[in-house]
Amino acid sequence: MKQHPQYRNLLQFGLLSQEKEIEHFSTTRSGGVSNGTYASFNMGNFSDDNPVNIYENRRILARMLYMEMEQFIIPHQTHGTRVLVIDDSFLALDQAAAIETMYGVDATITSKKGFFLCATTADCIPIILFDKKREIIAAIHAGWKGTQGRIVERTVAEMSHRYNSSPADIVAGIGPGISQLHYEVGSEVVEAFVREGFDFSDRAVAFRKNPSSKWHLDLKEINRRELLRLGVIGENIEKSDLCTFEREELFFSARRQTEHSGRMLTGIMMKIK
Repeated sequence: MKQHPQYRNLLQFGLLSQEKEIEHFSTTRSGGVSNGTYASFNMGNFSDDNPVNIYENRRILARMLYMEMEQFIIPHQTHGTRVLVIDDSFLALDQAAAIETMYGVDATITSKKGFFLCATTADCIPIILFDKKREIIAAIHAGWKGTQGRIVERTVAEMSHRYNSSPADIVAGIGPGISQLHYEVGSEVVEAFVREGFDFSDRAVAFRKNPSSKWHLDLKEINRRELLRLGVIGENIEKSDLCTFEREELFFSARRQTEHSGRMLTGIMMKIK
């Protein structure tokens, strides 16, 4: 990933930057008004940060991108696998109904232009998709539970069902998240993946230093391989090597900061021509 050409505190995928029909971003932790462990560009509504600061941070982001805050679709994620289509019926909802509808949503899809679909993360993996042929976008929040529940497959399947998308036409960006080195999990997590048919025989996705130690998972690589399995072309996938745990100066990290962690936002929008 690289710095946004205009804003140093935003990141972009090189691959998706070549697509003129879309705009996208990933925030870092700098450039906002939050204090302490939430300093400073915290986007997480459900952190313990002052809600006034979070609102102002989101307003700063909207101004940077010449947008209104209402044009950012930010679900209340619950580490599930629910995929929500942002269509005319959703956009017609009043604010209270929209908030209720977005509860428990970890992936969004739309064909609508002028709206950023967003995923909120702090160690989990943000994934954004763009179907170049059908002009469909998606934003996915993939923690271990969502990954194990095959949220990427569910999202791509919904894109195909609703809009006749083909994986061969999709360009994907797998954003900053915790690296395999720093992501330790218990055997019960690995067993949950194996029950779902994931192959962890390759150390590139799962290993442990010795039989008594915890497992180390690479959620980015697992999701990259899911995209490949579904038919997305390898050269159309960009995977960030930035680790949210290691890069304290750039990112919030729930593992590093425990519950006192801010959140980053990753978004994608189709431009209005």
